[in-house]
Amino acid sequence: MGVGKSTVGRLVAGMVGVPFVDLDRDLGDIPRWFREQGEASFRDAETEALRARVHAPGVIALGGGALIRGENRQLLAEWTVVVLMATEATLEARLTAETQRPLAPRWRELLHERAATWSAFGQPLWTDQLDTTTVAELVVRRCRGERSR
Repeated sequence: MGVGKSTVGRLVAGMVGVPFVDLDRDLGDIPRWFREQGEASFRDAETEALRARVHAPGVIALGGGALIRGENRQLLAEWTVVVLMATEATLEARLTAETQRPLAPRWRELLHERAATWSAFGQPLWTDQLDTTTVAELVVRRCRGERSR
């Protein structure tokens, strides 16, 4: 949340010539979904959307909570997953006034809850001091198995 997954994902897909999928966009109006059907329903739909997408090549931008579910991690077992991260100061600046993201008010709590799961995917790519093109280039390098920051 607030680290640039959608923007970077779109750039990465363009750099390597594959389709881009923003799973949150696939799911529609997320604030409304949370209000009307709740987070559990959203997470179920998120898993179904991911299941539908993992069989074709591409770049998928996942919401920060997608990796919490073991089923989703299994679906991504053959994929290279790059976790984008930003410092708490950066996230606070980006998310404090956020009104469109239903979980934004709980960002700090979620960051700490999810950190252990995210760390299972290796060293995060810190985005704070980098422009989105540089982040995308580093993601491409990491996916190719090259050393990067």
